[in-house]
Amino acid sequence: MANSLSSLKPEFWAREAERTLFVENKAMVIANLTLRNLVAGEGDTVNRTILSYPASATYVPGTDIDSVALTGSSEALTIGTWLASLVTIDDTEKKQSIVDIGKLVSSRMMHDHNNRIEQAVLAEITNANWTVDGGNVGGTAGNPIAVTTDNVPQVFVAADTKLDAIDAPKQGRTAVVGSHFLGKLKLQQAGRDTVFGDGVNTRGVVAQLFGWDILYSNNIPYSATLGLATNPTALDTVTIAGVTFTFRATLNGAGSLHIADSVDATRINMAAALNAPGTAIAEITTAGYEVVASEDAFLLRDKRRITATNDSTAGTLVITGYGDIVVAETFDDPTDAWADEQQDSLFCVKGFTDMIIQIPPRIEVVRDPDQFSDIVKSLLGFGKKTYADGAREAVKVEIDASTSDWS
Repeated sequence: MANSLSSLKPEFWAREAERTLFVENKAMVIANLTLRNLVAGEGDTVNRTILSYPASATYVPGTDIDSVALTGSSEALTIGTWLASLVTIDDTEKKQSIVDIGKLVSSRMMHDHNNRIEQAVLAEITNANWTVDGGNVGGTAGNPIAVTTDNVPQVFVAADTKLDAIDAPKQGRTAVVGSHFLGKLKLQQAGRDTVFGDGVNTRGVVAQLFGWDILYSNNIPYSATLGLATNPTALDTVTIAGVTFTFRATLNGAGSLHIADSVDATRINMAAALNAPGTAIAEITTAGYEVVASEDAFLLRDKRRITATNDSTAGTLVITGYGDIVVAETFDDPTDAWADEQQDSLFCVKGFTDMIIQIPPRIEVVRDPDQFSDIVKSLLGFGKKTYADGAREAVKVEIDASTSDWS
C-alpha cells in the first residue's frame, strides 16, 4: 500500500517537518520500578502478600500471652500490555523527501509509547484509598473542587491530613497537577517571598511547596458527560479538545456526524466516531461520519486518548481522556449540555504504584524482502499494579474542569 507523502516533495521545504507534540514522561518519577528485577528476562507475574498487623494487648505477669493470628492477601502484578506500531517507507519516498522520514517516524513511535506509559501510571489514581473533594476545602462534599487562589493551599493540607492519618511517609510526597491547578498555585504564590519556579524541567518537576514535590503533567485523567436526550438539529456542534464535530442530515465535510433516526442511534454513532476518529463510517439511516483532519485525529486518539461510552438509559455520552480538555456544544435544546467535567490530580508518596516495563520502548528497522522499502516497527511491553499498601499512600483530588478559566 503506497503512502500519501506528496506534501514532502516541494522544491523548498523546512528540514524539520513539524514538531512532535508529546509530554515528557513523569511515570518514572512516581512509580516503583524495582520489581522489574524479578522478571527481567522471564515470567509475566509478580505476586505479593499483604500481611495484617499484629495487635498488642495488656500483659499480665505470670500469664500466657494470647497468640494473634496473621492473615495475608495475595495480590498479583501481571505483565500483559503490549503495544506496537509499524510503518513502511519506500526508498523513492526517502529519496524525494528532504526530511529524514524514518528518523521522524521513529521519534514519534518512541514518544507515543512513553505517553502511554505515563497515562497508564496516572490512571492508577482510581485505585487511591483516599479522596479530596469540595467538602475538604470549604466547598460542597461530593462535588469536585473549583480551584481558586484562596483554596489551592487547602488542597495540600487536606491531602496531608489523609496521609498523616495512616502515618504515611512524609518523605517523597508528590503532587501531580495540570496546568489550570498549577496556574492558580502560581498566582497564589506570586506575592509571597518563596522560591517557586516559573519553569518546568524535562521531568515535569516545578518546585517543592508545602512539603510536596510538585510535578506538572498534561496526562491527568479527565472525564465529562454530554447530556443528549433530544436528537440534534442540523449544524449543531460538539467540540472536544479543540476538535469540532458538526451534526448534519447529510454528511458534508470533515467531522460531520450523521443525525440518525433516533437520538440513541445518534449517540452510538458519535461514540463510534470518537473511539476511532480516523476511521470513516458509511452513511446509513442509523450512522455516518466523515473523518476529521489527521492532526485532529492524532490529538483525540493519541494525545488525549479519548474514549466515549453511550448510556442509553441516562440519555448521555460519557467521555474519558487525559489532560486539560475543554468541551463545548451549540445544541438548540438548552437541556442538552456538558456536565460533570472533572480532572483528577494525584497526590501520593513516590512508589505508591508498581510498574514493570519488561520490554522498554524500542525501534527496529528492517528491509522489506518484497519491496525497495524499510519497515519501521516499535514495541512496548509493561504491567502495572497498585497493591493494597500502595493504595493507602495515594489521594485522588477531584478538580472541577468546568470553571471559566478552563476554556
